[in-house]
Amino acid sequence: MESEILLQVQNACKVYSGERLFNPVTFEVKNGERIALIGPNGGGKSTILKMIMGDLPTDEGLIIKKKNLSIGYLSQAVISGKDQTLYEEASEVFDRAKRVQDEINDICTKMSLDPSNMQLQDLYAKKEAELERSGGYDYEYKIKTILNMFGFQENVWNRKISTFSGGEKSRMAFSKLLLLNPEILILDEPTNHLDIVTIEWLEDYLKSYQGALLFVSHDKAFINNIANKILELENKTLSVYYGNYDKYALEKKHRYEIQLKAYNHQQEEMAKIQRFITFYMPKPRFVSRAHDREKKLARLEANAIDKPTIQKNKVHIDFKGETREKRELIRFKDVSIGYSDGNTLISDINFTLRGQDHLVIMGANGAGKTTFIKTLMGKIKPKSGDIEFMTRLNIGYLQQDFMNVQDPRTIFDYFKDLFPTMEDQQIYDHLGKFSFTYDDDNKKTVDSLSGGEQMRVILAKLCLMNYDILILDEPTNHLDLMTKSELEDALSNYKGTLIVISHDRDFIDAIADKILYFHNAHPYFHVGSYSEFRDTGLKLIMEQEKSMINNPVQTKTVKVQNKTIEVEKPKKVSEYTIEHLMEKISKKEEEIKKLKSKIDDPEFYTNSEKLNSLQKSIDSKQEEVNELYATLEAMTN
Repeated sequence: MESEILLQVQNACKVYSGERLFNPVTFEVKNGERIALIGPNGGGKSTILKMIMGDLPTDEGLIIKKKNLSIGYLSQAVISGKDQTLYEEASEVFDRAKRVQDEINDICTKMSLDPSNMQLQDLYAKKEAELERSGGYDYEYKIKTILNMFGFQENVWNRKISTFSGGEKSRMAFSKLLLLNPEILILDEPTNHLDIVTIEWLEDYLKSYQGALLFVSHDKAFINNIANKILELENKTLSVYYGNYDKYALEKKHRYEIQLKAYNHQQEEMAKIQRFITFYMPKPRFVSRAHDREKKLARLEANAIDKPTIQKNKVHIDFKGETREKRELIRFKDVSIGYSDGNTLISDINFTLRGQDHLVIMGANGAGKTTFIKTLMGKIKPKSGDIEFMTRLNIGYLQQDFMNVQDPRTIFDYFKDLFPTMEDQQIYDHLGKFSFTYDDDNKKTVDSLSGGEQMRVILAKLCLMNYDILILDEPTNHLDLMTKSELEDALSNYKGTLIVISHDRDFIDAIADKILYFHNAHPYFHVGSYSEFRDTGLKLIMEQEKSMINNPVQTKTVKVQNKTIEVEKPKKVSEYTIEHLMEKISKKEEEIKKLKSKIDDPEFYTNSEKLNSLQKSIDSKQEEVNELYATLEAMTN
């Protein structure tokens, strides 16, 4: 069955200063689609999202939405009250469900006194259906699961919103957006500032999302795991691809080869005709034929195929870095880190950093990664233990909050002040390697730049410095896929010593030869790639963390190398709620049984497309059943 069209964009365009930001774009969003919008920074991806939301008007074309369509957009102000607690803010989404639940409880009380009353039974059935539409019986479970997923443990649920940081409020807004469960969910860089466990939980959540998803992301692994359709905005043109990132990459290459073959064939044909005209035009007997060929050539030229191009990376990163032998640089002996007025974040850090090491530090938000870096750099004293520097080191540091720097200087003046011995042309040439034009250099101030532009400025600065150790905190945030790929190559070939904090899985795999993972106040040190660590040490840790997220009401104790984690005890769940869930499971299993019976129908087994569609429906229903069983298990344990 054809999926319902929720939204159509027809020849839409935005014009600035008389020039189109991109050529008119046309696409549609259907229920069940998970669409990644990709392309270089500055191409207009966010503009398209804003036009869909109505935050920006279209200068050309139309945007047609299904009647009463609900759209959730992460950048919207979904946090309503500063005086509310976190839990009150989250549960606000289910106000209607709570009211209906109270009404059902009243009806149940009346039915117990008058069980044969048909009016009460009819009213009960209507209210039950209304409750299902407005969030169901398990809304408290949903709230707890989402809050846990975004790192909000129960001890902060009763804190006032006004006491949370800006980053925490951003995660809070994301939490509430998922609870709102709109028909179309629009996300702009959803994996920025999320840890790996949360990203993978989010992937699982979005794969089974009942509505449609439209998102901008530069996280290749996330796109690969989530998307079933890709819109690429490149060279002002929108192209549509079906499948995930890997399929998109293959299809893009295939299209390029076909277009190049067609272009070359046409060029050969035109050259052949031109040779005929040149040779025969001077000969009186063949003038008529030559004129006919001229007309044919004119038609071909009027409909000439443009030569296909592959957009090349305009950013060229080359870190200098001091090449040191693989000798000891820094020793960590029984080091514990944290702030003097707070709890210890990580205990018993013991490892040695050597020359040419490429160390990636990972862990949940708030685990202590940035605190570790500040301790290493001497900005915070260790709570215990010793950090021993074996030699004098020059350390370069890219902070995660680099965008907080307010600098009114132009890009050129910023670099001229930093590197006074450089010739002006040398500065212009160097900035050109980072995709900055002459006008950019002399007109744009550092504090007016976008996140991606500021990141390029800082990378350009780091490339002119000679460091023994280069420390980068979330360097891929704000970078598009092409620039991130260039950064991967530059860091992979970097001969100096590298320390990186990142949650970008493909990026980590490309650059890391050592992993330091912080979990439950304990450091886990791994020599080797991220993939190796992912399949061994990290696998158990992530399963336990996901278990805590997915089962916030379970009573469970898990151990990680003698570290014990206590998970909240369950509250009493009514027998009616459990019975209701069992009924839902039974209905879903019956639906699966009916779908499976169609597999033997010739209409399906003789048609691979219909058979694949049927299998997808079965798999989708089975996922729903698995989730219901997980909820039931959590409630009954």
